Amino acid sequence: MIIKLNPKIAELIGMHVGDGTLYRTKTSIVWELRGSLDEKDYYRNHVKKLLESIFKGVEFKPKFRSGGKQGCFGIQTSKKEISEFFVQYGFLPGSKTHSVRIPNYIIKANKSIQYAFIRGLFDTDGYLRFERINNNKNYTYPKIEFGSASIQLRDDVFILLSKLGYRLYKWGKKDYYKLCLAGIDNLDKFIKEIAPRNVKHLNKHGFWKVHGHNNPSYAAVA
Repeated sequence: MIIKLNPKIAELIGMHVGDGTLYRTKTSIVWELRGSLDEKDYYRNHVKKLLESIFKGVEFKPKFRSGGKQGCFGIQTSKKEISEFFVQYGFLPGSKTHSVRIPNYIIKANKSIQYAFIRGLFDTDGYLRFERINNNKNYTYPKIEFGSASIQLRDDVFILLSKLGYRLYKWGKKDYYKLCLAGIDNLDKFIKEIAPRNVKHLNKHGFWKVHGHNNPSYAAVA
């Protein structure tokens, strides 16, 4: 039986759209969600708890996994209830890199569902950075960015965030399409409404709030 859509489900769907994988082996369907090694706290303290609050009685164990130059960190499971959940919500096993979109049930949902979806997407596949402006030696100007190999996903996110009242712009070329929310007003609104949970984003924002800048040399920007 499908679990009724709510903000927790929407956030998980956002995570999957951002960095999730669903694939078939000889014996089962496997779901994975992976991030970089500096996201251990996010996976241990937020993703694990979110999953276990949705799938009662199922334990999830975030751990180091192979992949990339230095490896990655995340969750992998072949439990049937997890794969069935994603299939019921419209995700089939196989590559989604160039074809993934925001599901229609998110587009038609209320704001709390849409905010949660964007939170999951941003925490797994978004980026907060700061630029220098007006000849300032420090990096003070905030930019929130999303990038995808799917132009459809980029455009869906652009339309959804525009409807939610954000000012943004988009650009890109084949296999890499981006959009950006620039400026303090956008950042303040995003932090308040979307409420990211990934420590790598929160550390950057926190340092900037205290010091007024966040230079690339500072560890929280890595």
